[in-house]
Amino acid sequence: MGGGTAVINPVLLLALMTAQSGDAGIDPDLAADTVSIGTATTDNGAPRRVESPPASSTVTDLRGRILAKGSRGPVLAAKVVAKIVERTGAETEPTAEADDDGNFDLSVPCGELALTVSAPGFEPWTVKHDACLDPAPLRIRLVPRADLPIYETVVVAPRDEPRVDLRGPELTAIPGSLGDPFRTIESLPGVAVVAWPAPIYAVRGSNPGNTGYFLDEVQVPLLFHLALGPSVIHPYFFDTMAFYPGGYPAAYGRYAAGIVTAQTRAAAEDRAHAVGELRLYDASALFSTPWPDGKGGVAAAFRYSYTGALLSLLRNDIKLSYWDYQLRADRRVGTWRLSLLLFGSGDDLDYKLDEQDPRREYLLQFHRASLRASTALGGGQLRARIALGADQSSAPIVENYTISASAYSILPRISYDRQSRYVDWEAGLDGQAQWLRPTTTTYEAGASDLARRRTALLLAGYASASVRAGDRLTLTPGVRLDSYTISGVTKSDLGPRLSARLLLDATIWLAASGGRFSQPPSLSVQIPAAENFGLALYGLQTSWQGSLGVGTHRLRVVDVEVTGFLQRYVLTDLRDPTLASPDPLASDFLVRRDARSYGLEVMIRRPASERLHGWLAYTLSQSQRAMGAGVIGPSDWDQRHILNAVLAYRLGAYTLGARGHLNTGRPVLVQGGQAESFVRLPAFYQLDLRAERRFLFNAFTLDLYAEVVNATYTREVYGLHQDPTTGALSQQDLRVVLPSLGIRCDL
Repeated sequence: MGGGTAVINPVLLLALMTAQSGDAGIDPDLAADTVSIGTATTDNGAPRRVESPPASSTVTDLRGRILAKGSRGPVLAAKVVAKIVERTGAETEPTAEADDDGNFDLSVPCGELALTVSAPGFEPWTVKHDACLDPAPLRIRLVPRADLPIYETVVVAPRDEPRVDLRGPELTAIPGSLGDPFRTIESLPGVAVVAWPAPIYAVRGSNPGNTGYFLDEVQVPLLFHLALGPSVIHPYFFDTMAFYPGGYPAAYGRYAAGIVTAQTRAAAEDRAHAVGELRLYDASALFSTPWPDGKGGVAAAFRYSYTGALLSLLRNDIKLSYWDYQLRADRRVGTWRLSLLLFGSGDDLDYKLDEQDPRREYLLQFHRASLRASTALGGGQLRARIALGADQSSAPIVENYTISASAYSILPRISYDRQSRYVDWEAGLDGQAQWLRPTTTTYEAGASDLARRRTALLLAGYASASVRAGDRLTLTPGVRLDSYTISGVTKSDLGPRLSARLLLDATIWLAASGGRFSQPPSLSVQIPAAENFGLALYGLQTSWQGSLGVGTHRLRVVDVEVTGFLQRYVLTDLRDPTLASPDPLASDFLVRRDARSYGLEVMIRRPASERLHGWLAYTLSQSQRAMGAGVIGPSDWDQRHILNAVLAYRLGAYTLGARGHLNTGRPVLVQGGQAESFVRLPAFYQLDLRAERRFLFNAFTLDLYAEVVNATYTREVYGLHQDPTTGALSQQDLRVVLPSLGIRCDL
């Protein structure tokens, strides 16, 4: 994970690797209650002297516990068979099944028996044992089968809305993502990376600020740490993630393009758990533990960077540090389920490129606290949430203008859903009250209120239903009414939505989606506390979106889906990118523009449950803007062709993966020329590689991994400059290779 190198003691690592090659079935550190293969042992592993049982003892209890090797978790559905061959030649086979905690107990005759333990997904384990000679409980470790995934596979029912679901290794082990789930979306259809390796994404031709990110239904105001840092959420805090490139459900709103929703992982209620990771420039850890009474659990994660201390050894004109934290606590109280979620992050970047360049300072922080409650009511589920937010930013919006601001928010939400045989429906209300307090006092009448103290009140009501019309057709109509009040100005928007899924046969389906979506004015890139402004000047951003796709899983363990989309927007764009020193508070800094994007997306996917897994994602699209006076031109994010091929292969304890990426260039303004002209950048390609080795110890796992992003050392051109005298064009480019070597311990 990340672009650093973990420092590993080779002697310690060799000792650990040697230790794991011991007995795969029995805990060596639990010799007091353990039997080795065919021999009783003492605590130090030497043969233990056992008195012979009384002659009258012909039957005894054989007890023990079955655990998964590499963890402290029980093996479910484990079966124990004790085979005894009597002197007469007749065979008896006492059998028992382990309970949910892995414990088993069965009566067996005295004498040597062949004990076999088996469970789905694990290698069978066999040992010769006499329970009368050694009555101590057994503790057995089953080894996961090498040909099966080491992650749990969950089958998700198909949804009407166009979306991509990710979980398990697809969240944390995709080559090129540096182990960050949110970075995985750059390998999905419809996503253009604005300026790699910076994680800024334009979805289906919209501006990067038109896509929203949610964690347990709470908006994440900042997605990644600065300077190529990781995402602000610990990767193992994620449970699942869904990417909606368009046509997202009515329960979400206030974004004109798509959204990404992630669900956090609840703490395990059966045992304590920990994950630790050390990299060259930061350290992170995750801990979880159940409540003593078993009615829930607590999970906490943190990450801290000591990058600043390392950078100061190389350059004293660059300072960088970041941190983040997450906590989730779940509790059952009567019929209610309560969940507390806390998360936040902070970044501090200060640098000066050269003596002529001005010093740039970035300070970004945010905190979120959310309390959710749910209970069964009237055959359905009632859910309520109250969230609090605090943001602080100081960042240059343009080269010569820095905005400093703070914001405080209250975000309530209540919903009710109910399922029946033919119809599942949901209705709810959600809102946001936000107080924005910029410290910049420069403000002129008629200008943007971006630097003015203001209050925003955003309210919405929504309803949706999923109607199963027979066995083949599912319809999901929905509607959302949004009200926006910013600086005393109120505007409303009604957003109808409809999705449909039709099964042509058991393996082929059609999927369609359409609707209207709205959003307040926004900057091209999201900055905490620099939002909800300019409603009087620019009005709402809106979009009409439609898509139609066909898919099949007729091929063996391969899903293929082809989707065409058309989207019409009204967006806030930069009016004049040719200005050398634009004023972001001026009324003409942004402008309302009509926009249009359309294209074709192809997704060929083999699930992570297979030894060879991954996907091929291709996007053919065009993104346009109406420039005025009848002129229509490509948007700043218009990349016609984007291809991502992600493949991984499990070979025993090894997993090898690669990602190939190719995109054609987007148009950029030529700098230094005498006349305004736009030229497309050259195409860019890269190859990312990843290798991982898992070591299974009795009570924990150890993962060693190496990753190289842009292993081809490809040069990326990000700008063009024209000599005003000769007219010759020169390219502004960079070569970035991000190597990563790390160690992760999962207890």
